[in-house]
Amino acid sequence: MNFPTIFDWLERLDGLRGFTAAYAVLVTAVLVIIIWDWRLALAALAAQYFFAGLLFVDLLDPRLAMVKLLAGWFACLILYFTARQVNWGGRPQDVAPDELQDVAPEKSFQVGPLRIPTSLPLRLLLVLVMLWLITSQFQRPDFALPAIGDSLSHLSLAILALVVLGLLGLVLTGEPLKAGMGVFMFLTGFELFYSALDQSATMLIVLAAVTLALALVVAYLVQMRHAIPALVD
Repeated sequence: MNFPTIFDWLERLDGLRGFTAAYAVLVTAVLVIIIWDWRLALAALAAQYFFAGLLFVDLLDPRLAMVKLLAGWFACLILYFTARQVNWGGRPQDVAPDELQDVAPEKSFQVGPLRIPTSLPLRLLLVLVMLWLITSQFQRPDFALPAIGDSLSHLSLAILALVVLGLLGLVLTGEPLKAGMGVFMFLTGFELFYSALDQSATMLIVLAAVTLALALVVAYLVQMRHAIPALVD
């Protein structure tokens, strides 16, 4: 029995490439910013790396694009295990509620069974403003990114969305994990742009190493932020 190759999978996923992948990257970026549940936000980030991998195929050899995808997924895996260790940002299991009575919880309001952060309306407003700016800029006849031709205009949309929304996600939160996701989105946008300028394997390895190193840094900051002494002191 012959297992499908990368090229076989790309043929099967052909309908998800191009503007479909670019719009999927845009949607997942929005979800990463507005979703307050770490599990869902990480799932959106992992899905974003999948669609970004399809975009990298337009610039790189598919086998090199797979390296980008795997580096992103390994980063998500590191964040996943880190988030589990800190109980997804909630109260540690071995800390009693009265020990955290001096810790101010995130302000929220109840909507049915859901408890929604009060910052969500502001996040939605800022995301809508950024989406308007992205789409209006992209639709300008004279808009073009260097080294990206008209035939790859969907890459311009994805790069613009990842860079702008990544920076927005970074500045909207003081939580290391959520801020780290914003940095990852910005980095993916930068890598897409840089891959249009330089397709060397050396830079690909360097940027993949940067992604994994950044995941370790974010994991460390999350652990320090949610360590028991930091919560109860």
